[in-house]
Amino acid sequence: MRVVIVNSFFPPWRGGAETYVHNLARNLRRRGHEITVVCGDQPLEAGTREVDGLIIRRLHITRKIYGTPIMPYLFLRLLREPADIMHANFPSPYIAFITAFVSKLRRVPAVLTWHNDLPPVTRTAGVLVALHDYLVLPVYLKWFRKIIATSDAYARTSKNLEHVLPQVEVIRNGVDINRFNPKISGERIRGKFKLDGYKIVLFVGALTEWHRYKGLEVLLEALSLLDDESHVRLLVVGDGMLKSHYQQVASALSISSTVIFAGDASDSDLPEYYACSDLLVLPSKDRSEGFGLTLLEANATGKPVIGSHVGGIPSVIRDGYNGLLIPPNDPRTLASKLSELLDRDGHRLIEMGKNGRVLAETLDWSLVARNTEKLYESVLSA
Repeated sequence: MRVVIVNSFFPPWRGGAETYVHNLARNLRRRGHEITVVCGDQPLEAGTREVDGLIIRRLHITRKIYGTPIMPYLFLRLLREPADIMHANFPSPYIAFITAFVSKLRRVPAVLTWHNDLPPVTRTAGVLVALHDYLVLPVYLKWFRKIIATSDAYARTSKNLEHVLPQVEVIRNGVDINRFNPKISGERIRGKFKLDGYKIVLFVGALTEWHRYKGLEVLLEALSLLDDESHVRLLVVGDGMLKSHYQQVASALSISSTVIFAGDASDSDLPEYYACSDLLVLPSKDRSEGFGLTLLEANATGKPVIGSHVGGIPSVIRDGYNGLLIPPNDPRTLASKLSELLDRDGHRLIEMGKNGRVLAETLDWSLVARNTEKLYESVLSA
């Protein structure tokens, strides 16, 4: 089967959709399919390369509109790309529309993975999102044969998907259980940042305006509310234009000495960051968080997690089993839960981490690829 997967970016660009595309493509390739990924050129140059047996076509990005990369040659590229099926990824309405339109012109079936609803990051963006969701989206969404939702919770609560539920199929996101596993040592990272003797809270996410919904400010405020944070260190993995802003927030809260901004971690180093931590926190503010892959990566490494009860997070965290769910935008409750796990209940921390590993083993990317392959086959045989 010749599969063309279309996404805004591809690694080394880091993001949830990019992790999804990379791992799905690799595992579909292992199952014998011919996989071509069409994406934007950043951070590499435009051109065609082979990576892990995948054909990666990076197209020149001329500009970005509210974070969405515009690639003028995408339409023509998809018109002539050999394909039995096309697979687009949302929340890029540009990519979703062009893929759906080309699919309709060529009579090549297309599927769409709905990672999350469009986030209204600014007031102007909110107006554009509303116009898109009510006027444009209903036109092209029906052109996709199937729409993959990555969690039951998101499929049930997305107002954009409620009108196309017969097309929706839930295939949960996955994790590489070999790359992320409890046997990995975090000692090198602990030594690098002088973390021995401290309880380590980990946050992994881009520090950009478009990822502000991940709630780092909420976590910083929660840290400042701890009765005694002297034995705790927050390790922030990620970079972006808002890094200095978050550093200023930490300074204003008088917790600068408690927070370590580690910058981006390479793919090879990232598992060690999870391994060096005691737990991961993802205090997302709203349903822009469609799943939260970092939660699964932490669980696969044997670490418990705390996440907000928003978006797709409740489909990953079973409250009290592999982590804790908290209300969004509630630093006081988050501080209370951090104290509960870090100060008083080390045994519970360990048990939830073990449970997280058990859960992660049921969601390896190889299983995601197998389920996606079955969906492709159902579309092609319809």
